[in-house]
Amino acid sequence: MKRAKCVTIDASLLAEAEEAAARLGIAFSALVEEALRRLLRQGEAWRGVEERLANIEALLGQCLEEARREPAEARGPSSSQGPPPQLDNNLWIDILRRRG
Repeated sequence: MKRAKCVTIDASLLAEAEEAAARLGIAFSALVEEALRRLLRQGEAWRGVEERLANIEALLGQCLEEARREPAEARGPSSSQGPPPQLDNNLWIDILRRRG
């Protein structure tokens, strides 16, 4: 089913799109439909990437918390082991600290 929707497009963009449609030998509306489809697919793909990055950040945060807890638990209150490991030069730790 086709529906009509009226949109406002900048004149220069409209001219460029009409020229592209003519060059490709397709109707202007077909060009606009394909452009919208591609834009929507691209947005869906980025949402998936953003979700995966958020999951990775959460896992790294959990690992960092576990790394902080484990040395304290292993030493106990009276243990005289050396100081906890330094995490200052770790790239992933720096990224997590910057992101808060």
